[in-house]
Amino acid sequence: MSRLSRTENAKEALKPYLLEDLELDGFDPRRDLPGKGVIVTRENFGCGSSREHAAWALEVNEIHLVVAPNFARIFRQNMFNCGLLAVELPAGTVDHLFAVYADLNPRIDIDLEQAILTIRTAEGSEPVPFTISDFDRALVTAGGWLKYADKKY
Repeated sequence: MSRLSRTENAKEALKPYLLEDLELDGFDPRRDLPGKGVIVTRENFGCGSSREHAAWALEVNEIHLVVAPNFARIFRQNMFNCGLLAVELPAGTVDHLFAVYADLNPRIDIDLEQAILTIRTAEGSEPVPFTISDFDRALVTAGGWLKYADKKY
């Protein structure tokens, strides 16, 4: 068995454990996250998740974007290293997203080159700009650190 297939198997084994200890009234990750692709959350997302396994659990559950006012530093970098997008927005903007879109089941489109999220509902759309470093953009575009390094070195 190659190293890659062992890694892929390890990632797949994490699938049922995504946010397993999260307790919020009316929210069950196993019920509410499948098919979503995006998590919009509050401050310090990823705290206590300093290994790449937390990002892997998001990846195998097809979560490719997490939006929050801030992230635990190591978790945030692991997101980029795994080719996933961690977008930091001001707390007021995140509050606005919750207030306006929480019950509308919006779709969020990503324009990584222009650094704009577009929130879409049946009623219309709203552009939300964000900042990302050129290096983090390159990691996400490549599909993560290993693919980036394969192309560069």
